Amino acid sequence: MEQFEEKQNSIQTPTPENKSFSFFEGNHLQEGEEPLSRVVGHENQKKELLSVIEWFKKSKELKAKGISIPKGLILYGPPGCGKSLLIKEIIRCVDAPVFVFEGDQDNVVKGIIEMFAKAKETGHAIIVIDELDLLINKERHIVRALQEHLDGVESCDDILVLTATNDIDDIPDPLLRNGRLEKIIRIPYPRGSEAAALFKKYMKEFNVALPDNLDEEELETSLHRVSCSTVKAIVNDIVLRNGFENITVEKIYASIYGVTDRVKDSVEEDNIEVATHEASHCLMAYAFPNYFTVNRLDISGASGTFRAKEVEEFYWPYDKVIADIQIAMAGLIGQKVIFGRGSRGQESDLQRARVDAYNLINMNGYAGITETLPPVSQGSRTETQFKRRKNERKIEKLLKKCEKKTYKYIRANVDKIQKLARLLYEKKHLKQTEILAVLG
Repeated sequence: MEQFEEKQNSIQTPTPENKSFSFFEGNHLQEGEEPLSRVVGHENQKKELLSVIEWFKKSKELKAKGISIPKGLILYGPPGCGKSLLIKEIIRCVDAPVFVFEGDQDNVVKGIIEMFAKAKETGHAIIVIDELDLLINKERHIVRALQEHLDGVESCDDILVLTATNDIDDIPDPLLRNGRLEKIIRIPYPRGSEAAALFKKYMKEFNVALPDNLDEEELETSLHRVSCSTVKAIVNDIVLRNGFENITVEKIYASIYGVTDRVKDSVEEDNIEVATHEASHCLMAYAFPNYFTVNRLDISGASGTFRAKEVEEFYWPYDKVIADIQIAMAGLIGQKVIFGRGSRGQESDLQRARVDAYNLINMNGYAGITETLPPVSQGSRTETQFKRRKNERKIEKLLKKCEKKTYKYIRANVDKIQKLARLLYEKKHLKQTEILAVLG
């Protein structure tokens, strides 16, 4: 989404005496506008944020009753997932001045001290520190300064600190304890339905009509886990290439493929073996409809990608992990069955299969709870080495079993793989309906 650094209309005015932070009077919701309504998706996260907003509005009233509200909020998630837009929309929901830390000076600690002092002097204010991980960069003196001033906010009850980071693991634990950045909210990439809704929102803002034959379900599948910023880039690409009228389904998907596949292979000629490799992954995933839904196939020169989405996200029973091992193996096995050889470039697939098998046996109790192993570290139990050798044999046995089953399935469906690979080779991109027309 839009970066927070974009100016809030024309009212943002840098503080003249230093360059460490800027100050502006927050924008407000338009009459009748629902809070956070500009943010598409993230419904659970918005519910929690709306609670924080209401608490901050009533901070003085709550403090008089002895109730403390969260003083610090940190949004975390991958780049382009909408963290900065959420911060901007939170600001629009409250009637409060805003201090944004710029961090463009040598003495960061001095800037932090001055910003917090000014915010406390102003009262009922918001402090924004975007990309917190880059600011602190594990520097102890910066972390210490933030700790001290967040503790000062705790006694104030009238300052709300809004921060964002790509990786919560980059933020030291002392900053995340209660009374500091205590409200931690994950902002993931949007689901397919959310990304499709965001796509339609941007198309409407450009006043571009959607084609009547656009399949909603297929659009959702194609945009599943595509970042918010990428969705906006797709719509922008559609308009740049085609103008504002007569937008067809083919033009929409051409931009989806073009924007999401940003790295183009230097090899001009597509490779049928690469297409076969990706088609084999796809066919194997198609064999596990309880766990995966095939999504897209792409090929560009000597590289290709296969995409599938989880039917139930983030839940991985043992059978699903076994399925993932077979899917990872299928690309190389498909090449060997059809062409009698593999090729370089299988490392990530085979590594994924082996790591999945390793974790099943050693970490997740697949062979029994007593067979699990702790990470190798000083002070590990004496029987660990014996168990490790025993578990290695179980890992190899599991991989061989998965390999045998994958070979059997690939051999039984060679015709489908070849047909799908040929279509991918010719079209370079296949969406879900095109894949299912072959496999179904």
